[in-house]
Amino acid sequence: MFKNILVASDGSKCGDKAVDLAIDLASKYNAKISALYVMDIGLDYTYDDLDDAGGAVLDEITAKGKASDVVVIEHIITASPIKDMETIIRKINPDIAIFGSRGYAADKNEDYNPKTIGSVAMNALKVSKIPIIIVK
Repeated sequence: MFKNILVASDGSKCGDKAVDLAIDLASKYNAKISALYVMDIGLDYTYDDLDDAGGAVLDEITAKGKASDVVVIEHIITASPIKDMETIIRKINPDIAIFGSRGYAADKNEDYNPKTIGSVAMNALKVSKIPIIIVK
């Protein structure tokens, strides 16, 4: 059913849950995971900081995949996670994609409403032509 599962994560709590679900599905369906970290050039961080953070997130996903005998292909992309998401999904060409409902910024925000969906996840739902799973 699934051969290529895209999971996007920024290392947030919801992102980690999305990764766990992706690995579980990949294990059940003998699929590979395309792990995605988007270095958002619109954020107020240096390229090196974003690259280091992305590398750490992808390394963790790869280690989790290896522990479950799941192949993980790492994708670290410099882009706008909102403006470029349709293109990113199309180029990775997954059968399904899994996103956390909110990103890392929600982990730091005490006023975060867990009933809302963040802008990146919402945009993925809008532009994707494949099924999307949103994980809270």
